[in-house]
Amino acid sequence: MPTPNSTTNPLPSLGLLALALTLLTYSLGQTGLVVPPVGSLAAVLLLGGGLQLLAGLQTRNCYAGAVLLPLGLFWLSLIGFEVLPALGLGRQPHPVTMVAYLSMWGFFAAILFLASFRQSRVLQLVFGALMVCLLLLALGQFRDNPVFLVSGGICGICSALAAGYTALAQLCKHGFGRAIPPLG
Repeated sequence: MPTPNSTTNPLPSLGLLALALTLLTYSLGQTGLVVPPVGSLAAVLLLGGGLQLLAGLQTRNCYAGAVLLPLGLFWLSLIGFEVLPALGLGRQPHPVTMVAYLSMWGFFAAILFLASFRQSRVLQLVFGALMVCLLLLALGQFRDNPVFLVSGGICGICSALAAGYTALAQLCKHGFGRAIPPLG
């Protein structure tokens, strides 16, 4: 049983893989490098959010539940803001609404970042980059400036890659019985 100040990662690999997939798809869309079709974005948000909810409900770790349950609900709620208006079901939210929404989640990610200081360095990178991503996306909505949106997307891609790396490292440790990729 890991102690609270150990450098093991308390988040399940399933939740981290779902976070990586969802965040990568959403962030690529924000950068404009790859714009996923609305149906694909909806499927990824639904699958990623649902898997994070499932992983959060199955864990016995309070920290993992406190991380994965709200993030799963965040991705599911983004369907209402991003996908439904694109399908003609409702209106696009007002930019001030999106600024408030993304800022709130950015501050939640800041709390997760502060809580990760007793965890691995890679997990700190996941939540630190997620925090910067959400706050830059909020600034991009506020200023209607693509530079902030692209910068936020790039931070999201970094966070997604770190989450995927962490999940891979956990799976390797579980499969081989020793840590192969370091978590720091």
